[in-house]
Amino acid sequence: MAQDVSHTPIRLSDLRRAHAADATLENLLNTLTGKIEACSRLAVFEYEAGSEGHPALASAFRELAVTERESFKTLLTCLQRHLEEIPAADEAHRAEPARRGRQ
Repeated sequence: MAQDVSHTPIRLSDLRRAHAADATLENLLNTLTGKIEACSRLAVFEYEAGSEGHPALASAFRELAVTERESFKTLLTCLQRHLEEIPAADEAHRAEPARRGRQ
């Protein structure tokens, strides 16, 4: 029985190892990693700007963090779709030599 990928926790490193030759997957994972790092830094930047009396900058960092989280969610949806497509692409790739052999 196939597992529902959306509810199975998977580490980014596990995905990299499982699909090492997939450049698109690697690009998605690298971008997601960058987004995670950016979101965590932006919260600190917002706090520091506010603490140092720069409310406009704190607000800018907060708005940027919201934008980063939204783009992260978009990329996560793309990652899920890509992972769902991989088995179908792998199956088609494996079937190709068999089809050529019958011709």
